[in-house]
Amino acid sequence: MLMAFSLNKGALEQIAINAAADLGPEVIWVDLINPTDEERDWIRIAYAQELPTIDDLYEIEASSRFYENDYGLHISSYFLNYADNNPENISAAFIFNGVRLFTLREEELAAFRLFRMRGRKGLVNINNSKSILLGLFETKVENLADILERIHADLEETSRQVLGNAENDDMESLLTAIASQEDINGKVRISMIDLQRMLYLLLRAGVLNAEQSERLRDVIRDSESLIAHSSFLFDKIKFLLDTTLGFINVNQNKIIKIFSVAAVMFLPPTMIASIYGMNFEWIPELHWHLGYPYAILLMILSAVLPYWYFRRRGWL
Repeated sequence: MLMAFSLNKGALEQIAINAAADLGPEVIWVDLINPTDEERDWIRIAYAQELPTIDDLYEIEASSRFYENDYGLHISSYFLNYADNNPENISAAFIFNGVRLFTLREEELAAFRLFRMRGRKGLVNINNSKSILLGLFETKVENLADILERIHADLEETSRQVLGNAENDDMESLLTAIASQEDINGKVRISMIDLQRMLYLLLRAGVLNAEQSERLRDVIRDSESLIAHSSFLFDKIKFLLDTTLGFINVNQNKIIKIFSVAAVMFLPPTMIASIYGMNFEWIPELHWHLGYPYAILLMILSAVLPYWYFRRRGWL
């Protein structure tokens, strides 16, 4: 998928692209989502611009994620796709050649979609391709902030459930929820740290003017505050996990205590029954007509007395 935009009175205006000839000099942003070979050829023909492959976007070496060559400045940064129940970080490429910006990724992302919508309505400050690059990073930070707020709200609900189900033996769903929230928070943190590294590299690259550099520093400060918030959420997640596991251990200990008490209560009656079940000829109570009720009463007393003792000591 290929989308091209020009600038019209400070707002983005989308241009219909059906061939390479439609990509004119007025285009300042070309946004590509998993482009076909034909669309890559259009970019090559119109602007003599080579694009990285999708596999190239996921190189982890710093030299592969931020570099400059004859085709411009290349930046790769993670964007969290939180549109479904399986969030993952999608790598997006930014190629800036001084005149226009090319963005490339394998699937649609909320930050890009939101920025395009705002850009068409003139709700963001756009005057060149550099401002589009900064606007996308600002939108990414805003999107990650929203995700962290959602995680925080989910953790508050999970906290109420954990504390409200202290006596509940089945807490597997809570453990699943906590693990899911930790996974999302971890991916937000990875995306934010990656963004911060890219922003510092972009700042040192010297391609921005003074106003844009200050704007970039604001984004860096925002990202630092979000990283701190993420650390707070990690601590809260760890606390909830420890609390949940603690309640599970307490409930398991209660069950084990019940079995232990039952074993102690039934041990004396079992011993009495074993004695009178022996096949020795000379047992004093063997021919006693009250021997049977006597043995039954003795077994009951031997079970009731330990139970009474445990209750008196507060063990039950």
